[in-house]
Amino acid sequence: MAEKKVVLAIDDNLQQLSEFQAILSDDQYDLRAAKSASEAVSFVNKVKVDVVLLDIEMPNISGFEFLQDILRLPSYRLVPVIVVSINSGHEFVTKAKNLGAAGVISKPVNPVILRETIEKALLARAK
Repeated sequence: MAEKKVVLAIDDNLQQLSEFQAILSDDQYDLRAAKSASEAVSFVNKVKVDVVLLDIEMPNISGFEFLQDILRLPSYRLVPVIVVSINSGHEFVTKAKNLGAAGVISKPVNPVILRETIEKALLARAK
């Protein structure tokens, strides 16, 4: 059996974290959750993560700040970060991708699109 991919979901909305859990709870993924970027920082220093799902609008440290910070870490340069946001405007998506996001998904999250985006990001990283 293949090893589960660790997915770190960072969102201050507990309902969104529960939705991620419902969508990704299977033999393929091991979902870990953080309620803030600050909480996620301590997590990424302890655990190897395969994919990050990142909300942008959070208190204290914004998702964009976290995105820049995590991609500076040598062990996370190749880890795909997928931005998940209610904002899906052209400027927002362009900014996310320019900062290094592997993809952008709009809320409310479509389970099929979420899983497909994660798989594409993992395949692109493997190349």
